[in-house]
Amino acid sequence: MKRYYILFLLLMVGTMFTTLQAQDLLVYSVTGTAKVVKGKHSFAIAPRQKLTKETVVNLTKGATIVLIDPEAKKQYTLSEVGTYSIEKLIATSQKSIKDLSDMYLSYLMKQINGKGVLTSKTAIDDTFASIERNSKDSILADSVKSSTILSNDNTQ
Repeated sequence: MKRYYILFLLLMVGTMFTTLQAQDLLVYSVTGTAKVVKGKHSFAIAPRQKLTKETVVNLTKGATIVLIDPEAKKQYTLSEVGTYSIEKLIATSQKSIKDLSDMYLSYLMKQINGKGVLTSKTAIDDTFASIERNSKDSILADSVKSSTILSNDNTQ
């Protein structure tokens, strides 16, 4: 009887230990420069990468990472500039937390686990569109980079 009792206790302790282990967060998208910091080294964050809440990340200006927590059915959008643990970023970014429905979570997980392209941008698109009407029936549409506008602004 003692053997069964000891075996039961060991099984319960093992179950509690695996429950307390860090749960994985999946990177859904990355915009800008976002890195995982480990000691003196840092590594770029990429879509489909697994992180934990204890992972320390560095986000530069304009950087955003979108994380999915499949167990809690939540989506976290983190963009605070600096070096923080993901847990601290989540605590300070309460407005950017979304609850996910089962269907939407399933859709996101298929994208993450599939072979399709996920969003990873190195910079924010700075294209403006302009539309002009030069006669009653004709419309001209053109797109211009904001950097072009800024460089032409020096001529004034």
